[in-house]
Order: sequence, then structure tokens, then C-alpha cells
Amino acid sequence: MNLSIVDWFGYNLPPRDRMRAIKEAGFSGVMLLWADYFDKDYKLFPEYARNAGLIIDNAHAPYLNANHLWEDTIDGQEAYQEIITCLEDCAAYTVSTIVMHPENKKGTATVSLPCDFSIGIERMKRIVDIAEKLNVNVAIENMSHPEYLERIFRDIQSERLGFCFDSGHCNVFTPNVDFLALYGDKLMALHLHDNDGSGDWHALPFTGNIIWSDIASKLKKLSYEGAIALEVGNTKFEHIEKPEEFLKLAVESAERIVAK
Repeated sequence: MNLSIVDWFGYNLPPRDRMRAIKEAGFSGVMLLWADYFDKDYKLFPEYARNAGLIIDNAHAPYLNANHLWEDTIDGQEAYQEIITCLEDCAAYTVSTIVMHPENKKGTATVSLPCDFSIGIERMKRIVDIAEKLNVNVAIENMSHPEYLERIFRDIQSERLGFCFDSGHCNVFTPNVDFLALYGDKLMALHLHDNDGSGDWHALPFTGNIIWSDIASKLKKLSYEGAIALEVGNTKFEHIEKPEEFLKLAVESAERIVAK
């Protein structure tokens, strides 16, 4: 099975060097952040990744304005347009899938649910319609409120609409919700990382209290064929100064999941 990691993993290296280090560590794929939150030259990342010999698993859409998608405001329209631009960019750069937040959170604080989901659902329908025309998949990530996923998947049916399972978000916000049982048939992407339930660490698997044998078993039952993909930084490993040493540990943790 292919192993993948997010392009930003906690070390302040130039993007080209990060891509080469990811490949040399033993990963075959990379997940790109399609926003300038860390790097201004993110639109060159597909070129950097492919030149390094990496498969591009997906691109993470901008997420800081996700809550506005559900508002009848100018901010809401701008948040919608931000996703559309991401879809158009990914089609132009031959990136097959975007991962998007249906909502956003700050730390462990969660958002208030909208009184009426209709505005957000209509925007999501238009996003999926455009994704169908552009032949780009949209994978919706579990965050703090399962209700958003429930409404989106209830009201919108499309082969281009799927699910991104985030293990860390599940452990912090919704540990009693079995997302893989609910939406495993829609699974398009993974964001695997660990924590102890108190905060969204984005730490390496096997450093928190997530039961990885349970996740591995569920993925096998689903016959999941996508990448085992880590969305991790170097939390708990800040003492490791060399990024290649951290990436070696990351590969080993991903291989442990596969072996479960």
C-alpha cells in the first residue's frame, strides 16, 4: 500500500527540499495544502512533487473561512468562491481530489450549528456540480459536528462527493462516532494523526491514545485501496532537529498501521 504525508510536517525547509526529503524517506505520495498559510508558492507544489517522484494524493482546500459557507453574507460568498477557485486550480494542475472542511474550529473550541442549513447546502450543491464538470473529487472531512456531514451526504448524491476520515478530529471531538462505519463506502482520503483526546496535536500515530488496530481493521474490511496518509507535524518530537530523522519515524508509524 502507498504511504503519503502532508507537505508541511513541522520543519522550516524550502518546499522543494521538503518534497525530496519526503520521497527519500520512503513515502510515495504527498498531500498538498492549496493555500498560502505556510508557503506563498503553493501553486508550484505539483511541479515540485512530481519532479521529486511523488504521487499527489490530494490538495487540502483553504479552511479558515469554512464556517462562513453556511452564512447568507458577503463572507459566505467569498468562502464559496475560495473553494471554487481551488477546484479550478486543481483541475488545471491535474490534482484529482480536494479535501475540504465543512466547518472549522479554533483549538478545541467548536462552532455553533446554523439554524438553517439550506444556504450552505445550496452552495455545496454548486461546488459538487462544478467538481463534476471539472472531473475533480471533493472529500469532506469530519470535524467537530457530525451534523454537517450528515446533511451534506443526505442531501447531495454524486460519485464526485466523498469522505475524508480524520482520526485526530474524531478522537478529540467525536470519539463515540464511528465515521468509517457511517461513510466508509464514500471514503476517498485519510488524515491519520494521533492525540490523547485533549487537543488536536497532529502527532505521529502511536504517540497518543488512538487504537490504531481498530482503525486498521476497519480499513481492511472496507478494502480501502488509497494511501495510508499522515497529516502530522513534529509535535512531541521537537527535539529531533533533522527532518529526515523525523520522516523516518513517520514512515515507520505508517508501516505499523499497514501491518496491524
